[in-house]
Amino acid sequence: MIWYVIGAAALAVFVWWVLGSMRKTKCGSWNAWHDREPGPGKTPTLHVTGECWFPTAGYSVELKRHVPQGINPAYLLLDKIVRKPSGQAAQVETVVAVKYAEATDFKYEFVTILPDGKTIPVRQAL
Repeated sequence: MIWYVIGAAALAVFVWWVLGSMRKTKCGSWNAWHDREPGPGKTPTLHVTGECWFPTAGYSVELKRHVPQGINPAYLLLDKIVRKPSGQAAQVETVVAVKYAEATDFKYEFVTILPDGKTIPVRQAL
C-alpha cells in the first residue's frame, strides 16, 4: 500500500514539473523574408527567424519543412522541433535563437510554424 502512495506522489510531482516547464516555454518574435537581392553567385533564399524562451539552459530548437505540405502552395509549413537538455542543466531562463533558410525561387506568401499554428507573412526583399 505504501508503494502505491509513493508512486502516486512521484507521478503527481512529475506531472506538475512537466506542466510547469511547458507553461514557461514560449516562442515568438517570428520574421520571414525572401531575399531576392541580385548579385554574382547569389541564390534567392527564404529566411525564417524567431526566439524561444525556456526555463533552463540546454534546449535547442530546429525548424524543418513539414511533410506533407498543405493544399495551398503559397503557405510554407515548418515543424518546430524542440530538443530538451540531456542531463543536468543550469536553472536559468534561456533564450534560444531559431533560424531556417531555404534556397528557393518560389514566392511564398506565408509561413506557418507547427504545432503552434502561428502564421507569419513573408516579406519580399528585393
